[in-house]
Amino acid sequence: MNGAYKIATVAGIDIGVHYTWLFAFALITWTLAGSWFPSDYPDWGEATYWAAAAIAALLLFGSILVHELAHSLVAIARGMSVRSITLFIFGGVSNIGGDTRSARDEFQIAIVGPVSSLLLALAGFLALRAGVGGDDSPVEGILIYFTLANFLVGIFNLLPGFPLDGGRVLRSIIWASTGDNARATGIASGVGIGFGWLLVAAGVLTAITDDVMSGLWMGFVGWYLKDSATAVRRSSKRSITDVPVRAVMSLPERPVHPDVSISALVDEYMIPFERRSVPVVEDDRVVGIITLHDLDGINRNLWGETPVSEGMTGPPLVAVGPDDSLSIAFQLLARYNINQILVIKSDVLVGIIKRSSLLGMVVRERE
Repeated sequence: MNGAYKIATVAGIDIGVHYTWLFAFALITWTLAGSWFPSDYPDWGEATYWAAAAIAALLLFGSILVHELAHSLVAIARGMSVRSITLFIFGGVSNIGGDTRSARDEFQIAIVGPVSSLLLALAGFLALRAGVGGDDSPVEGILIYFTLANFLVGIFNLLPGFPLDGGRVLRSIIWASTGDNARATGIASGVGIGFGWLLVAAGVLTAITDDVMSGLWMGFVGWYLKDSATAVRRSSKRSITDVPVRAVMSLPERPVHPDVSISALVDEYMIPFERRSVPVVEDDRVVGIITLHDLDGINRNLWGETPVSEGMTGPPLVAVGPDDSLSIAFQLLARYNINQILVIKSDVLVGIIKRSSLLGMVVRERE
């Protein structure tokens, strides 16, 4: 995000603060010190109000950072890359590289954020029940705000409007039900646009009838949600990359056993069928792949006595699942500069995708 400044690195993820965060921090601190704490704790001194307000605001953004780290760490565990987390005026955003590979991944990455916020709220509630800080103390006031804020953040993010976490959960459910990621994105973003307009309307009403500052803040959040959902909706038009792998993969070609000699591999598997690579399968499970490039390092005079297992590339293999989108296959082809990708489900070879076939599809799509 432009205008962000790196302040730390956590678990290999760069943590940044956008300049708009300063406005949010100042507004929250001013609101707490000017009205929230004085109304609940009239006996505190002026300096105490401001100190408690600043600490509470910092704890809120610390909680949002925990929320985003939860998203990021689960994304990393699901094999995705996370470049950075940025705190800004409306909270935080995780810069997660690439699209989720399945509805299950989408659900897990999305739901963990609100869950982490609600767990923080529970921790604050238990601390209050235990009497931490004592009655009418600044610690109690900060804990009450911390608990309430995290509870509201968790509940708000569960609203089923994309790009809120709840909207991503909704998208994952529709995706899993229909198998159509583009359709799921369109529906979830449409709901997000609706929630955005509702917040704008509620903000206007609140500003007119009750609290101008709260109304303006609610309206800004609603407008941001509406704009974000609209941008996602416009970019969610179905393309070739939304097609699942299973719809275009070829049936698996004849695999080779790891004990077969290199000579037999070339004479019986490669030359007759003009194949540049052959999957290696043992007991119906994929254990590797061997290509023409792999043969370059093997003395030709030893091909007759060298088994395929000594020349093949073993796990982890570059592969996709049948339910992955073609965008994943395109990314892997480009990243590893390979000519084909195995389609594997539960270690069983179920298909194959060739670079030439995908490039042909792209050409036809553009015609």
